[in-house]
Amino acid sequence: MTSLREFPVRRQPPSRPPWLLPAIIVGAVAVAVAVVILVVRMLGGSDEAADAEAAPEPSCSTVMVAPADELPVPEKVKVNVYNATETSGLASKTARDLKKRGFVIRDVANDPVAMPIEGVARIRYGPSSAKRAELLSYYFPGAELVELDRSGPKVDVALGDAYVLIPPQPDIDAILNKPEAVLMGPGCFGSVAADPSASEDALEDAPVDSAVDSAADGEISE
Repeated sequence: MTSLREFPVRRQPPSRPPWLLPAIIVGAVAVAVAVVILVVRMLGGSDEAADAEAAPEPSCSTVMVAPADELPVPEKVKVNVYNATETSGLASKTARDLKKRGFVIRDVANDPVAMPIEGVARIRYGPSSAKRAELLSYYFPGAELVELDRSGPKVDVALGDAYVLIPPQPDIDAILNKPEAVLMGPGCFGSVAADPSASEDALEDAPVDSAVDSAADGEISE
């Protein structure tokens, strides 16, 4: 009788799909790229934050500036002097005084606006003559500054009922040359500017120069 021997059955290992290895490689590369991008962003963000922390804040400092340092000299200011009152010769007398102090006198006449002015005066000017008008406001303390939509360097001074005489030049110079605190720098949000109205009371109380004549309006020419 023939005996049958049992032999172990050899099984072939399961075959891998051909796409598996490339898929693993692609996935690994994608993960590596993502890690590199994340690291770069983190480093870049930290640099930007460091730069923001290291950037200095805009500075703002206080300096002392006298009004005369920022205003033109009288020789650069052309003035029309008008009389808005019923006092004869007032414009002519004032124009002569201004001329002695260096201003360039143009028209001298009754105010062409023909409106009464109860105050000291009205200083009328165009946008390009703001500094000229500001200078004149020291010579007419209490005057009203009126900006008009007009061109040219001339400034009108229309004398009102409350006007008497221009204060003495030494008193005006003392105020124009008095330094005042001004905030300057890119970090400043406001400034303490020279304000001629702050010295109006001092000028009004000062003695006036009476060395003017009583000529009629229109006597002074250029």
